[in-house]
Amino acid sequence: MDYIFDIFYEEIFESMDRNGLQTRQSRRDVIDRLNSIISGGIGGQNLTATQSSRQAILSAIEYHQRHKEQNGNVCLMGKFHNILYVAVRVAWDWGVEDSHVVAELLREIYSCEKTFERLFLGAIFGTNAPYFIAGWRSDFKDQDENTRAIVFFLQHAANAGLEFPIFVRKSNCLKMIRFIDVPIESCGKASPLRVTLQASAPDILMILLRYGASPNPFDDGLPPVIALFDKLIEYQDRRYPYQLDACLRLLLKTLSFVEMPFKPLMYDARKEMFLDKYEQLLQDKLLDANLIFGVPSLKHLCRCTIRERLNENCQLPKGIKELKIPGKLRRYIDLME
Repeated sequence: MDYIFDIFYEEIFESMDRNGLQTRQSRRDVIDRLNSIISGGIGGQNLTATQSSRQAILSAIEYHQRHKEQNGNVCLMGKFHNILYVAVRVAWDWGVEDSHVVAELLREIYSCEKTFERLFLGAIFGTNAPYFIAGWRSDFKDQDENTRAIVFFLQHAANAGLEFPIFVRKSNCLKMIRFIDVPIESCGKASPLRVTLQASAPDILMILLRYGASPNPFDDGLPPVIALFDKLIEYQDRRYPYQLDACLRLLLKTLSFVEMPFKPLMYDARKEMFLDKYEQLLQDKLLDANLIFGVPSLKHLCRCTIRERLNENCQLPKGIKELKIPGKLRRYIDLME
């Protein structure tokens, strides 16, 4: 079956212009033809859907690698790179269960792009917005499908413990960053979580936090929670938008405490400056003073600690289901309550 896919890619790409996969429709046409071959493999060669689609993805990766190596290990881009997004769509269409294969596909994309914005932006902003942000259209038909696809890839990335080397300017060194936290290049190299907060999208934020996105990402911006504070205090009438309020409440569920800004001043001076700037958030009960000045509840600290341990082992959120505790507590740890 791998030979059939290799022949398919070579023949179809040989006659195609370099920009032949530039549009979403052109990729969709190739995907439809590829899906027909996958279906034929299932019926004619007694393969399962996973086996046939898995081989289609591996052949696409090999095609990309082969042409990249022929060009001095530099991606030719155009159709030679967009074949990877044909494979992305195949993985999603067939619900590929092999996390190793999906991880290999994500690694291949990262080796050329150093970002996963073509997966994340459509879920955050909708499938048309990426065209105006980065000049390409999402391969998913709408925002809901793109969101479900993100969950699919997040789960596979967690299963594979997928990490990528990224230079962090704060510490002036390379760090291994998980798939979920890889910066989005066209959004100022901000993490997906930070971009989601900037878009005030609590539904996407919930997904990212459940799957272990860092509430304190390694990009160069303000701590996300402080950036949210700054957006909220702009509403001097105190009529806070639901989306911002919801984002703040979700984010605070994952923070064991909120560190005050204004370093390197002494604690008392920092506290005075914090109250002077953000006191309205405390008064309006958007923020618990114990998270900043006091001692958070043991219940909250336990949730944060359990989530941290699970996240260290790439077990969020699936590992929560295996905890031998009452369902209500599992929902609490999973940010559902």
